Amino acid sequence: ANYPKEREVIVVNDGSVDRTEEIVKKISLEDDRVKIYNTKHAGKANAINLGVKNAKNDIIIALDADSEMKEDALIEIVKPFAREDVGAVSGIIRAIDNRNPITWFQDFEYILSSGWRFLCNKIKGTHIFPGFVAIKKEALLKVGGFSRDTFSEDFDIAIRLKKAGYKLAMSNATIYTRVPETFKGLISQRIRWGRGTIQVMKKHYDVILNKRYGTVGLYVIPTQIYWYIHGFVYVPIVMYQVFGGYFQNFVAYKNFLSFEVTKYFFSWFSVYGMVEYTYKTFMGVYDASPLFFLLLAMFILYLTYNILILLKFARLRLRYLFVIFFFFPYSLFILSLNVFSCLHEIYRPGNSNVWEKSR
Repeated sequence: ANYPKEREVIVVNDGSVDRTEEIVKKISLEDDRVKIYNTKHAGKANAINLGVKNAKNDIIIALDADSEMKEDALIEIVKPFAREDVGAVSGIIRAIDNRNPITWFQDFEYILSSGWRFLCNKIKGTHIFPGFVAIKKEALLKVGGFSRDTFSEDFDIAIRLKKAGYKLAMSNATIYTRVPETFKGLISQRIRWGRGTIQVMKKHYDVILNKRYGTVGLYVIPTQIYWYIHGFVYVPIVMYQVFGGYFQNFVAYKNFLSFEVTKYFFSWFSVYGMVEYTYKTFMGVYDASPLFFLLLAMFILYLTYNILILLKFARLRLRYLFVIFFFFPYSLFILSLNVFSCLHEIYRPGNSNVWEKSR
């Protein structure tokens, strides 16, 4: 990444079994600004804290080892520090491009997430630093560094900085990160994230609906809570409607699999279903009830928001149209993982922040 020469690169090798140490040491022989420190699987929080302890400069930029920065990322992420009261800055997260459809959905989800965080930033609601963060060393040391008592150290540090009186911001700096390429890896990652979010909200319960913390306390964290509640209510209702209709209209007549059954599930799990419903309503097949117009308005807003966010943070590509068309089942799947993570944290709580990368 482009940046003035007054910088140092600190690599914390947290018990890796690849050639990280060998490669970094070779680079450090040619450039004394590059340093490496070794730990034995101490966890991300402790690894970052070790790097911070040995850092000489005033601004710390933390980046996961499996991520890549755009050329201007370092320059962009430090711009908000022009304001003296800013303590930390986040960036835009994208998935590294590949041909695996599972990663396409995650990339689109990351784009939507970056869009939501961008809007939150406009109302002073920055609250998390996923995968890429710039923090004033003074601010980080003041709050005691990163903590390993939750699975979401990036969420926890943001709230602790907020409590300490620092302003948080989001920049236009962009990184690309490797995302899980299997459902097993995705499930493991999202349950971990979900549990971590719950842990942070339990730890900082005093922020919830507390006007002292502005938008973060009054809107952002309550929104996080809402999505867990929404999952417990919405997922069972949708599953009941989908499979209830399948059993009532097909299984009851010994029609287990046919073209009609395929079309039924295709309608449920794609944009086609809403398009067909709208067409048949205007043709008089279904009643044009107030509920229909409410659903239609929500559908139009949903598509408009998706397109605008794509144009803001990416570019319109065929794969994104495919993802939008089939995004409903993916979002339902992710929402169900929120439910499982919540149940897991209730019945088997744990917070040892040492983990393996999900694949």
